[in-house]
Amino acid sequence: MTKEQIYNAISDMAEDAGISTESLISALMNENEAIFERSLGDLNDAATHYVRAARAEKAARRESERQAERDNALSAEIKRFCTVFPGVDAESIPESVWADVERGIPLAYAYALFAAENSGGNAYAEEVNERNSKYAVPAFVEGADEGEISMDEVDGMSASAVKKNFPRILRSISKWKIQ
Repeated sequence: MTKEQIYNAISDMAEDAGISTESLISALMNENEAIFERSLGDLNDAATHYVRAARAEKAARRESERQAERDNALSAEIKRFCTVFPGVDAESIPESVWADVERGIPLAYAYALFAAENSGGNAYAEEVNERNSKYAVPAFVEGADEGEISMDEVDGMSASAVKKNFPRILRSISKWKIQ
């Protein structure tokens, strides 16, 4: 089953029971905890402590794997974006696109949608901005680091950190050894 099918099945069961999906999940989690506690019933204190610690480690490993999946997905999104939109730098990506990324829309798709929606009326604005930028004072970014960023560092970044460091990421990608 896909995640969507699982969610739909759980939502249907909750609706049939006349409760919210959150209430059903909470009840299932509480029942799971009760079953676990009953399974510890006849164990001595040392064994109980060991089993609880093993369970906590397993939960931490699961979360770590989920975080690694999210990081890998973000890295893949950046690579895909750079392939599809090679001339776009982080400063030209509007806040609305980053907001869509935070809601789960891949960066390349969110930017493509933005570009499609705004393709007609931006030509004049871009021309004016280009003319004005020739006479503008250069931007100063306090504490900006111009060094390279490794693929591992990008994997560990949040979406906002990727946005902030996007120009450096673009410069660094060509030096990464992708397997």
